[in-house]
Amino acid sequence: MNILKRFITIFIVLFLFVPSSYGEDKIVYLDLDNVVTNTNAGKSILDQLEKSKKSALLRFEKKEKELKIIEDEIKKQKNIISEEELRKKLLEFRKELSNFRQERQKVINEFNQKKKVEFDQFFKKITPIIEKYVSEKNIDMVLDRKKVFVASKKKDITKEIIKIINANLK
Repeated sequence: MNILKRFITIFIVLFLFVPSSYGEDKIVYLDLDNVVTNTNAGKSILDQLEKSKKSALLRFEKKEKELKIIEDEIKKQKNIISEEELRKKLLEFRKELSNFRQERQKVINEFNQKKKVEFDQFFKKITPIIEKYVSEKNIDMVLDRKKVFVASKKKDITKEIIKIINANLK
């Protein structure tokens, strides 16, 4: 019994005096969306993508208006022209409409691919910068802000990373 008391006492003393720093990992978080929208390189990518998107939308709006005019003309001529001629015009219109839809889908797919490539390249450029920061500050883990439910504002390194990226990427 006496040995058990000594063992428990020693265990409690050791447990209380062990420094708590052995169990602490330095974990921080980073808002990647904020990094993209607030770094010069990220803004440049977003501007290029927005210009590309706007020009494509303008082209599509123009083509849609043209198709709408053609459709209206066919409806107006419906009772005037023969059925065979109406079928030809409808068939031609449907082909043109189908081509338009395929073209639009192709442009959307190309835009999404371009967006993916641009952001992949951006993240390849910033990853070594973030890794260097992490090693200099002895950080164990960096989490994306989207995956963090609640955390102290002191653990947010977004502003520091934005400054470093802007200084390194020009």
